[in-house]
Amino acid sequence: MTTPPASSNGIDFRVILETPLAQFVPWLAMVLLVAWAGYPGVVCVTPMAWLIALRVGNICVARSRSETRSRRLTEAALAGAVLGLLQGLLFAVIISLLQPINPDEKSRTVILTLIMIAVGIVAGAGLSFVTAYFSEQRRRAS
Repeated sequence: MTTPPASSNGIDFRVILETPLAQFVPWLAMVLLVAWAGYPGVVCVTPMAWLIALRVGNICVARSRSETRSRRLTEAALAGAVLGLLQGLLFAVIISLLQPINPDEKSRTVILTLIMIAVGIVAGAGLSFVTAYFSEQRRRAS
């Protein structure tokens, strides 16, 4: 027998928060290590790190305690969005530490950072959802 989800509406918030955090920590460690070694520009590969959301989608579907397929897919999308947000915030922190930023470039840097956060949320949610969808399709077929 499965344990019911942690909320009354059936959404498993545990999987939405734990899964992206567990996948984000290695990325965070790598970025901090490489930045500390003198290469803070490593954070500029954040769009490549959005691919971590593919793994998040599979893990969410496998670990979710939700009973319906639509809830598991929603959870995967939300978990991917959380991952994208975390990666975007890390990008913002590292970029803000880069010195010097010319005064005329500050506004462009802020705009770029906001774009990275917004696109990261959307990309993370989308990639996680798609992977979860295909994982659910395989589950139904077997």
